[in-house]
Amino acid sequence: MQRLRFFMDLSGNKDLLDRELVAFFASRKATPHDTQLALQWAESICQTDKVVISGFHSPLEKEILNYLLERHHPVIFALGRALYKKVPPHLQTAFDEGNLLFVSFRDYTRHSWNSALQRNWGVADLAAEVYFTQFDNTSSLSTLHFTLDRYSDKAVYILG
Repeated sequence: MQRLRFFMDLSGNKDLLDRELVAFFASRKATPHDTQLALQWAESICQTDKVVISGFHSPLEKEILNYLLERHHPVIFALGRALYKKVPPHLQTAFDEGNLLFVSFRDYTRHSWNSALQRNWGVADLAAEVYFTQFDNTSSLSTLHFTLDRYSDKAVYILG
């Protein structure tokens, strides 16, 4: 599968893009079991030099973001909108420590379903490995997973 080309705006530690990136996607309908598996996965990632890239939009993705940042693990926060004008207060410490990079694939001022899809494809394109929690066939993650699993050379995993 040929690499996609995306416009990207960046803010933060751009050197994080030079490290091994792993993408994390979680359905909005994550179960407690999914949460447990994702937290175990995040714990194992914290033992590596890999950088987690995600939209951190679903509740479980937000929980994983908080887990990683509490442990000062570097992350790339992909936005489905334009870059923030100001770093959100709860992310300021990670930003100041160089453990955070914001990336925007579009210059939209508001997050939308279409911008979220583009963000997810951009995240997957940048990552060497892609991890998903369980999702149902109606999820937009289903199409992303199917395409990556069948047509890319990326390592693609479903936790559980």
